[in-house]
Amino acid sequence: MNKKFKYFDFTKVFNYQRGRRLISQNQISGEIAYISSTALNNGVDNYVSPPDYMVIHKNKMTLSNSGSVGYLFYHDYEFVASDHITVIWLKNRELTKYIAMFLKPLFEKIKYRYNFGREISNDRLIKERIYLPIDKEENPDFEYMEEYIKSLESKVRFKKVRTHNKSQNAPIKMTNWKEFSFIDEKLWTKIKHGERLIESDRIKGETPYYSASEFNNSLTDNIENPLFVEKDCIVYSTFGTAFWVSGEFTASDEIYAFHNPNLNKYNALFITTIMKQNQYKFKFGRKAFLNKFQNEIIKLPATKDGNPDWLFMENYIKSLPYSDNI
Repeated sequence: MNKKFKYFDFTKVFNYQRGRRLISQNQISGEIAYISSTALNNGVDNYVSPPDYMVIHKNKMTLSNSGSVGYLFYHDYEFVASDHITVIWLKNRELTKYIAMFLKPLFEKIKYRYNFGREISNDRLIKERIYLPIDKEENPDFEYMEEYIKSLESKVRFKKVRTHNKSQNAPIKMTNWKEFSFIDEKLWTKIKHGERLIESDRIKGETPYYSASEFNNSLTDNIENPLFVEKDCIVYSTFGTAFWVSGEFTASDEIYAFHNPNLNKYNALFITTIMKQNQYKFKFGRKAFLNKFQNEIIKLPATKDGNPDWLFMENYIKSLPYSDNI
């Protein structure tokens, strides 16, 4: 079926409302989701007891205006939103999760226009247009959107993951831990800064190319003309994300490659989880370049001589259920 689409002005289809600021010092723990400008966890930053001035929403979408700009999420539960979020809902009908799932990639196509610190202000948002399927009267065809997503859902098959590792993970004794700087020589034998290779200069090939992304372990391309090649290390992006990469790869100047011969996929998973705890510091246009992260601190298990306890970290990850699927 060839479905017709048409451009609609944002304000013809959607209602919207900007969130209100609630700084971390004033957040009181509670049961209402607090949505902020993060691309992770469906935008949920915390659970709070909101003050009276904040509007509690439900069954609406949220759009990140800055930070992880342009990400859209649907919430079928009660939530409040920060001032870096625009809450969006339909003008003439109730929103459903299926319609929201159809709209999500259409909204997120505008992300590229708001990179490098350019925010989605209300003035900019109301000028946006969205390309939607239409019915015979050339109105947005929400029934089609809903049925289309339902048809995809019916095709999804989940395969149960099995594990042979039934043991419980070993307890972690915090007294054996030590603070290390992000660039500590006891942690890394080399830190390699990537090199920019713009998309028009890349030739498709087989060498993985990593760049700043919060998805797909920062893998953004595969090329045959790398400017350099690294192997078996942790990649750290300017978004503050960290991933283990096995095998040869190359990377953009938004990536740092952290090397140590003691690294493997198990202790790297332990370390990257801790490295990403500092990710919140690199939002709202503040990128994690060397001059920004070199003084950051991470706390890791250490041996008696003060070196990272690589073996403990490896064995801890191996002790987790489902670790045999890593």
